[in-house]
Amino acid sequence: MRSTLLRRFLIIMIIVMLVGASLILAGNIIVSKDVHVDNEMSELIPKATAVKNMLSEYMAGNITREAFERLSKTIVETTCATTVLLSRDGEISYMYDYDTGLTSEDIERDLSSAIKQTMEGQSLHERSVHTEKCGDLLLVSMPVLNNTGGVVGGVLLVKSLSSVNTIIYRMNMTLIWLSLIAVVLLVLLATWRVSVIAEPLRNMADMAMDMANGDLDVRVAGEDAPGEVGLLARSLNELTDKLSKTIFQLRSEKSQLNLILSSLSDGVAATDGVGMLTHYNPALKRMFGAVNVHCREDLVSDARIWDTFDRVYLTGNTETTTYHLPGDKTIWITISAVITDAGERTGVVGLFQDMTAVERLEEMRREYVANVSHELRTPLTAVRGLLEPLADGLVTDEATRERYYKTMLHEVMRLSRLITDMLALSKLQSKNEVFELSAVDMNEVVTDVADSFHAAVSERGIIMPLDVDDDAIALTNADRVEQLLVILISNAIRYTPDGGCIAISVKKKDRLIVSVEDNGCGIPEEDLPHVFERYYKVDKSRKEGGTGLGLSIAEAIIDKLDEKITVESQVGKGTRFEFTLKRYVSDAIALGPVTEPELDVKGENKGISELEETPDKKGKGASRKNDKRRNSSKMDAPFEVLGEDSR
Repeated sequence: MRSTLLRRFLIIMIIVMLVGASLILAGNIIVSKDVHVDNEMSELIPKATAVKNMLSEYMAGNITREAFERLSKTIVETTCATTVLLSRDGEISYMYDYDTGLTSEDIERDLSSAIKQTMEGQSLHERSVHTEKCGDLLLVSMPVLNNTGGVVGGVLLVKSLSSVNTIIYRMNMTLIWLSLIAVVLLVLLATWRVSVIAEPLRNMADMAMDMANGDLDVRVAGEDAPGEVGLLARSLNELTDKLSKTIFQLRSEKSQLNLILSSLSDGVAATDGVGMLTHYNPALKRMFGAVNVHCREDLVSDARIWDTFDRVYLTGNTETTTYHLPGDKTIWITISAVITDAGERTGVVGLFQDMTAVERLEEMRREYVANVSHELRTPLTAVRGLLEPLADGLVTDEATRERYYKTMLHEVMRLSRLITDMLALSKLQSKNEVFELSAVDMNEVVTDVADSFHAAVSERGIIMPLDVDDDAIALTNADRVEQLLVILISNAIRYTPDGGCIAISVKKKDRLIVSVEDNGCGIPEEDLPHVFERYYKVDKSRKEGGTGLGLSIAEAIIDKLDEKITVESQVGKGTRFEFTLKRYVSDAIALGPVTEPELDVKGENKGISELEETPDKKGKGASRKNDKRRNSSKMDAPFEVLGEDSR
């Protein structure tokens, strides 16, 4: 192993270093020449400009010949380039050779094109101009113009590239030698280091083989070794520890999974790719009455279910079926294929849900809808039966006719309540229904609502104490809160015995807590989860009273206000309804959603929670409008409750 590792490492090292050195050298050759040429050009251009300006001033007569000769000599000698001055006819009037060895004849022959373009008014910056005598040159030329823009002369600066090439050659040779020395030194260093770490690596390889064979108690020596070898040794030991913990965790999770499956109320069964039963839970055994399970048929004897499992595995399509067990039990079975991330089917899992209770609930709802339909027909039939003799003139007695009218009014109001509740609930549950929020004094609201029930509670000897904290100001919709209190208080009155108590309180916490508590008959525990369901009635023996929609309306109002409502009850002791309201902060800007008010037939604005005026048992009426808070006054009869419930 040691020789193999060393040999491979050295070969790779040499190849990498040679390739790297070659790339560096090639890049330097390509880039360095351009860099040097750019530097030389950047030096020639301003010098050529200075010579051009000096010659222009001389030709314009702004300086004397003596001054021109003195200045030109100074500038030309400092340009470090061969300088050529052209006369008006393009002839060489002056030439200073720096390093090219060119004569005026060489310039006129090899640079004739550049001279011609310069005398035509063009400026040239050539990076490579070939000459027979001096090879490649750098060339910068500029025309000299008079005041009218005519060409009166020119300047040419040329410099040989041989000096640049010499510098580049020396740099490249230096780089080559340095690269070769570095390669040799690195190879020697790598050889020594590989020989040092080869032995620990072999020990680590042996440990890895032991781990692969299941021995997780092995540990690598050399954790104290310096550098990467010690780090690798520590990492392998940590890996072994983590692997041991992971295996232990997987076993624990498997055990936890089995516990979860065991605790599920729904049945679960899983099969593998060949249809063998791999998982099942006790709920499924209880559901089908299985005892000793050795195969899937022992768990569920009906072969049709397992045929569905096999079909789902072949097709990959989820199937749902209904299965009926003895005793009117209904089982919903959802069977799905187990598919990996790669799209491979590895098995099938089935979920068995006992939907007997759901079916019974749905049946109860269907029964209640039928009852509601019956209630709709009953008042209509009664009204019709009374209207026909009246219309035919068969009722001549005034007292009998008045009794007929009162009976028809009662039936019509009963029908109106039912229809109003259904429409109100439907409107509240629509997405288009929004409430306008404002600051509401809950002391006034509770007092007003309690006053409206004064006659009803006084008649039965029911006391209604109020407990409202000071400054209980809510950010809510006043009309909907009133409607909510009316529903809760109406229910409390209906189920509170004569001489009982209905306590109403508003407490300030993080939010306002509003509660309505009675000492009535209470609600059975099994009915508590369903009291807010539409059409649900706890006391199904009652023929008169509510529609089972009141608390559904209350819950819909709470949902629209983004609040919470809860109920607590004990049979024979009473019931407590409690809901929350946001507290109003005086210095905060809190704008709720605004809905466009409805218009009545006269075109006047109508409040969104206006309740129709209806008579009470004594024939007196009370109305509630969507106005500003009114002065508190006692009313002879309660509201005709929008959404009164029946528990």
